[in-house]
Amino acid sequence: MPFPSLLSPFDLHGLQLANRVVMAPLTRARSGPDRIPNAMIAEYYAQRSSAGLIIAEATTISEQANGWVESPGIYTDAMEAGWRSVTEAVHARGGRIFLTL
Repeated sequence: MPFPSLLSPFDLHGLQLANRVVMAPLTRARSGPDRIPNAMIAEYYAQRSSAGLIIAEATTISEQANGWVESPGIYTDAMEAGWRSVTEAVHARGGRIFLTL
């Protein structure tokens, strides 16, 4: 039986991926001092949306959990809204994205 192609679709437990390429998380530190994901981050991930799955950078879950300068967070409404704009940009280009907590 032949092996599937790297670029063939893949079903990840009900999540349909366009291909089997997974982009590993990369620490970008581009959120600024407010730690809110911004348009630059949305564009960065949207540009990579042809990967079957993007695993986004480590994201802090509380003010006490910040491990480095200008890393994004997801513990306020504004941060959640920032990540929503990122995921919408990725989804608009047909991509899938997971967030690393």
